Amino acid sequence: MSGYVEHNISSKSHTTVKYGMKMLANIAETIIFMLLGIAAVSDFWQYWNTGFVLWTLLFITLYRAIGTKSLVYILS
Repeated sequence: MSGYVEHNISSKSHTTVKYGMKMLANIAETIIFMLLGIAAVSDFWQYWNTGFVLWTLLFITLYRAIGTKSLVYILS
């Protein structure tokens, strides 16, 4: 966390926030991949859309890198 926040919360709260944010990030990532998997195999999508899959994987990778870097900066 940034220097301003660390001085205002206890070490227990710091640990709770740290692991809570990690848990929320993992839940969000799981939901994204579940929805992508459901969309890829459901009957609603009758044709394979390579562009959709590639763009989705690109954005997931890009935003994961940005989010991870930002989260590390915020929590450190």
